[in-house]
Amino acid sequence: MKIAVVGGTGDCGQGFIKRWAGEHEIVIGSRKADKAEAAAAELTRFLKSRGIDSRIKGMDNAAAIEASDLVVLSVPYNFVESMTSNLRESYGDQIVISPVVPMARVGRHFEYTPPAQGSAALLARDLLPPSVRVVAAFHTISYAAFQELDLTLGGDVLIVGDDPEAKEVVADLVRVVKDLRPLDGGPLELAAQVEGLTPLLLNIGRLNKIKNAGINVVSC
Repeated sequence: MKIAVVGGTGDCGQGFIKRWAGEHEIVIGSRKADKAEAAAAELTRFLKSRGIDSRIKGMDNAAAIEASDLVVLSVPYNFVESMTSNLRESYGDQIVISPVVPMARVGRHFEYTPPAQGSAALLARDLLPPSVRVVAAFHTISYAAFQELDLTLGGDVLIVGDDPEAKEVVADLVRVVKDLRPLDGGPLELAAQVEGLTPLLLNIGRLNKIKNAGINVVSC
């Protein structure tokens, strides 16, 4: 599968690229193609040093999206519109993963600040062509930890979306990472419940001195 990670030159996208590049073709998207190409070359060298063969290319965002089967919106919330409606013609029938969280720091804690649609994922769905299948996921994984290949990431990834096939594709991507478990969280209308876990985990981590806080769903 060919995966475009738009915003892949930033910290948020590095983990997706490092964790998936051994099994899938990765296209890094950036506003400037040369920046994406440089990032692709650097990550290829890094993975090769770890004994991982990879296929990573760099392109501008529009070209990366057009070339992909699946797109990861690895961008801050305020860039969602530029990565969706401004590039609408680049999309066809891709799966789009939204790990985006609208939140703000208020004093010493974080608050969830959803748009009028109710969540970043629903906003993305409204801005994209109806043929695109939006899935919200990866909100409960620390991106700092996700980049560190030596770390074993235990925990659950909650997946919400309206298309069962698209959700299963995303679940398979979760399973690529050892000890991560995908869990179906319901339809996309419930994305706010999942997105809101990110500021909650950040607050819990700070107040309780827990590094890289995540979620495990247990059965008693």
